[in-house]
Amino acid sequence: MTLFLTIPLSLITLFIFYTLFQKLRFKLPPGPRPWPVVGNLYDIKPVRFRCFAEWAQFYGPIISVWFGSTLNVVVSNTELAKEVLKENDQQLADRHRSRSAAKFSRDGKDLIWADYGPHYVKVRKVCTLELFSPKRIEALRPIREDEVTAMVESIFNDSTNPENLGKAILMRKYIGAVAFNNITRLAFGKRFVNAEGVMDEQGVEFKAIVANGLKLGASLAMAEHIPWLRWMFPLEEEAFAKHGARRDRLTRAIMDEHTQARQKSGGAKQHFVDALLTLQDKYDLSEDTIIGLLWVCYLKLLASLRC
Repeated sequence: MTLFLTIPLSLITLFIFYTLFQKLRFKLPPGPRPWPVVGNLYDIKPVRFRCFAEWAQFYGPIISVWFGSTLNVVVSNTELAKEVLKENDQQLADRHRSRSAAKFSRDGKDLIWADYGPHYVKVRKVCTLELFSPKRIEALRPIREDEVTAMVESIFNDSTNPENLGKAILMRKYIGAVAFNNITRLAFGKRFVNAEGVMDEQGVEFKAIVANGLKLGASLAMAEHIPWLRWMFPLEEEAFAKHGARRDRLTRAIMDEHTQARQKSGGAKQHFVDALLTLQDKYDLSEDTIIGLLWVCYLKLLASLRC
């Protein structure tokens, strides 16, 4: 009987000492009080950046958030973001890669999950000077204007259709379509949906790949933040391998289409596919790096539109 009481008391004592040690060792920014084991996982709302914005109003522009046993420091203004991403990038570039992030990024061959070193410096230079430069963003303005014009025309046609007389129009459908078409044209140089709103075969495959990637990443969410639970959630090596091959197959097909188009026309377009392919020799970019950067561009554009 004494043994059964000693073990729980010992564990509780160790937990208390560990918590006090962490608090005394690190001077952490304020934040929501974490729960044992799970941290703040159950406090985070589905739209994460809105949840962080609400916490920032209460705790300040820099807050501590615990994902299980992993500490995350969230900054919420431009000055701190500049300090983290530009002024102290060497110290803060080496982000911990979860098992799913390691698979999706091929152990950091993209930019988001790359360790600081020659590869990180190179791909960041490509993104800063070539892909997201003010000159290129301005050159891509016609694509954005074209998609907004197409959305307005679609709304007008549907609202003046006699069959829709007196009916409410759901704007979410049109906004979702313009976001999808805008991102795919900017990043991949492709409009997967025609004027009638019908998605082609590549578009269907593209959306399926995105949905499958989200599903694979979410399947490990809890276990990634609580290390001692990982044995209950083994990594599906075969599923991740199939997903990566499927993603690469579609991306290579799109890259081949643009290579053939450039050979026929003799000129490159401003979208990111042509930009990366024409800069491949200048920056010594591997095919895996180009594929990774294209999907990074897609995620970056998607995040900017959601914000």
